[in-house]
Amino acid sequence: MAGIDLQYVRCVRNGDNEASLFVGRVYRSLPVTAQEKRSAMLRIVDNEGEDYLYPANWFEAVPVQDLLADQSDALTVHLNPLSKLAVRDLANKRGITMSALVRQWIDEQLDLPQVTEQR
Repeated sequence: MAGIDLQYVRCVRNGDNEASLFVGRVYRSLPVTAQEKRSAMLRIVDNEGEDYLYPANWFEAVPVQDLLADQSDALTVHLNPLSKLAVRDLANKRGITMSALVRQWIDEQLDLPQVTEQR
């Protein structure tokens, strides 16, 4: 994803596409072509994990800083016992927690925008 301009938008209406878009949920928006922009469309990575064009007026922009404001969201990952042991052993080998190891993997694998916290 390197070099892709990522933007985030909140769905404010879904035109009865409940399976693809949830009203109130934040989605990633990818760059659009000039024709798509003239047609007032946004390319959204939807609930199916695919990018599709949707009307731009179904969304409102969400600044990345707003997404970082509350860092209390938790993610639970269910692993089989063998996988959990492997993750634990690797984390122990590196001298870090399993959570820290998973955060490192996410940072390494996802090309997320770098945003500094403003206090």
